[in-house]
Amino acid sequence: MLTPLEKAVLEKLLERRGELFDTLRRQVSCASVSKREFSGVGFFTEFALPASAQVARDVPDMTIGDVGAEIPTLEHGAGFVLFIRGGVVTMLEGYTYDESWPENTDEFKLFTTTSA
Repeated sequence: MLTPLEKAVLEKLLERRGELFDTLRRQVSCASVSKREFSGVGFFTEFALPASAQVARDVPDMTIGDVGAEIPTLEHGAGFVLFIRGGVVTMLEGYTYDESWPENTDEFKLFTTTSA
């Protein structure tokens, strides 16, 4: 199950227009968390999709990483990268800027780091 932070980050990362992002949003809506690993300074959340999920196989592998978060316990905030491989949403990475990942991420404010 996605955490509130992961859910909000995915929504912000995929709020762009176009069929590709429509497909990726549909994937996220039916995806389940297959693995979550904490590195000390961030996390890696891997996704599994049901066989019936729509896939955009003609899309080149890509990463989307223009969303950051202000989290009260982090002096420098956090950043996120979404990995798309083979037309499928595969993993979300969250990271700090050389700080320990906080145990509690219930309070956060997201922002866009570059224009899309």
